[in-house]
Amino acid sequence: MWRLAALCCTTALQLPSRPLRTRVRLHAGDEDAELCVALTVHKPHKVDGPKVPSPLSSDTAFVGDGAAVLASAATEKGDLIDRAYAAAGPRSEIIPAQTCGIVTCGGLCPGLNTVVQELYRCLSMQYFVERVWGFEGGYEGLAQGKRVDLARVLRKKNVYAEGGTLLGTSRPKIPAAQLADAVEREALDCLFVVGGDGTMRGAAALSEELQKRDSKCRVAVVPKTIDNDIPLIDRSFGFDTAVTEAKRFIDVASVEARSFPRGAVRGVGVVRLMGRDAGFLAVHACLAAPGDVDACLVPEKSFSVDALLRYVNEKLDEKDHCILVVAEGVNTRVIDGNGPVTVDGDVGPWLCAQLKANLESISLKYVDPSYAVRSAPSNAADTIFCSRLAQHAAHGALGGSTAFAVGTVNTHYVEIPLQDFANRAAVCAVTGRIFGDLVRSTGQPAFDNDADASCDDSLESPTGGCVVTWDGPSMTGVKT
Repeated sequence: MWRLAALCCTTALQLPSRPLRTRVRLHAGDEDAELCVALTVHKPHKVDGPKVPSPLSSDTAFVGDGAAVLASAATEKGDLIDRAYAAAGPRSEIIPAQTCGIVTCGGLCPGLNTVVQELYRCLSMQYFVERVWGFEGGYEGLAQGKRVDLARVLRKKNVYAEGGTLLGTSRPKIPAAQLADAVEREALDCLFVVGGDGTMRGAAALSEELQKRDSKCRVAVVPKTIDNDIPLIDRSFGFDTAVTEAKRFIDVASVEARSFPRGAVRGVGVVRLMGRDAGFLAVHACLAAPGDVDACLVPEKSFSVDALLRYVNEKLDEKDHCILVVAEGVNTRVIDGNGPVTVDGDVGPWLCAQLKANLESISLKYVDPSYAVRSAPSNAADTIFCSRLAQHAAHGALGGSTAFAVGTVNTHYVEIPLQDFANRAAVCAVTGRIFGDLVRSTGQPAFDNDADASCDDSLESPTGGCVVTWDGPSMTGVKT
């Protein structure tokens, strides 16, 4: 593995039509390697408008327009280094804003209130934006003009320590034209959207509609999901908290299973965690309970029911108890001797029924934390992360960027064009290093899997993910 410590970028790197092409020689002990660089910096669209000096203090570490962050800091011999993103941060000149709006969309996630609070504080206290509105109930509230005066709510009260979202949320699909009408009606200079993949698609469509209308409103997204399946970025906010909360329920199942074996009766614990298309939460929660979990089932990897039952029985014979963790999306990844098995409904109760029907003398405890994980307040690490994401979203929008999402790449904050997320998702790299660590921790076999998630390339994120791309409106069929 070769690691790039630094790469000096010039303003020429900003031009997607003229990527930097060069070769870099690296040294690792007595061995040299030559890497090919054909680098394009992916930058968000910039709105036109009169700029003024930033109101931030003169000792602020301003970011230049040519600053960029490599998409990956690790590479193999012969790999092509081809992508970087515009660095996020405060600009020395800004396009002022008088009215900004904030919406939270989709499911709950730890840290939502922190993002809302810190967006308000940064906009009103650092950039002196006169009006910062929240809109109740996500895109629907924006379309209906359900305005919340955040100054009235947040001037005397901090909400970062509370779970949920003070603005409420929803999942309706609102046409981009209707949202653009609302943006114009509310005279918004900036709109900050906090949400997951569907919300980001809505923000991208809204940005396109606003550009068609020659609107100067800037649209910035703070990506959100406890599933951690947003591609390209290191991790999603709230994921760290969700793992901590999920691990508590693994502890519960472990205590129950270890306490009940009496004589011929053996203890089995099953923990069902969120993860519709990606098993990050299950994988990391299991890694946070080393030695407690005997098998972790994720949507990226199919498994044989018979092989799983044999393995559980072996564990029960060995130590009288067994703990299984299963992600919700596993219901599409089950096989038996005749091929794929259709699991109707929730995979957790289905798996429990299989265990009870095929294993003798067991005391089974089923734990489903579900909403308890996503409704928790953010922990210290996520609170810091959410605060910084909110600030960088504000810096980007006031700096003139639009149609972008903020996140970390190689631990550095970046602005990623929304179009880069289209038809992409992050999944666990089941042939990667972190999943390998999981398998060694649990000791689980392959369970006769016949198919794995298909990654676009060999790059692995810090949380053990890779990017998958698909054709069509959803991830259906991405696994081959």
